[in-house]
Formats: sequence, structure tokens, C-alpha cells
Amino acid sequence: MSLVLLLASEVLDVHYDAAHAWLYLDWKGPQQLRTVQAACAQVTELIVQTGAHKALNDNTHVTTSNWELAKWIAHEYLPVAAQAGIAYVAWVHSPLLGARTNIDLMTVFSDRNPQVAIFDELSAAYEWLNNIASVPVGH
Repeated sequence: MSLVLLLASEVLDVHYDAAHAWLYLDWKGPQQLRTVQAACAQVTELIVQTGAHKALNDNTHVTTSNWELAKWIAHEYLPVAAQAGIAYVAWVHSPLLGARTNIDLMTVFSDRNPQVAIFDELSAAYEWLNNIASVPVGH
């Protein structure tokens, strides 16, 4: 990946992969609803600015998470990201069991727009995102 850093914060670094025209979101540290909401507002702006239709959402550096946060992402943020232009999200699990469980539950309640695929390994997420259609029908 040839990445350009677009945002660096306490909880998230966002890079743009120009070769693939997608955002790479590297979440890190403890995840609290307030800080994630603020970061997601910035991500939405970057989606619009870059015109990205795909995101590689890496949670391998997340140290804590909770169900309230996962529920907010599923019900509130994923529809916003879809409206901004994201059609596909390759989501890499955190190695923490609790965070993994929350994300697995979140995907059950997501309306599938954008399409979210969950992975244990970054390389598998990268490959899936790289092989999925560039721009979805209807965008």
C-alpha cells in the first residue's frame, strides 16, 4: 500500500491509498463513544473529499471497546458513511475477544449498506477489498 496520511489523532490514523482509491482507517487504543463519534465525523469529511467508495477498517490496535459503541456504528454511522459514498468496508477484528464479539453482533444489526466483511487478518481484508468492484451500481 502506498499511503498518504490524511488524519492523525489519539484514536485513529486515516490514510488514503491512491493506487486503490480507498481509505485505510487504523483505529488504536481505547475506544470510547465520544471520541469515536468525533473521529467518524472527520472520516465522513475525508470520504467526501477523496471520493473513496471503499474503506479498510483496521481494529488490530484497539485496546478496549463496548457494545454501545458497536451499536452506534451499526445504526448511526454506517448509514452516514454509505450516504457519503462508502459502499464496501473490509473490517479487521481486534485481537481482543470482547471487541470481536461486539463487532460480530454489530454486523447482525447493520442494514448491509455499506457491505461490511469481517476478517481476522489484514492481508485477507486487503485482498477482498482489492478484488471487490471499484464503484458499486447506483453510485
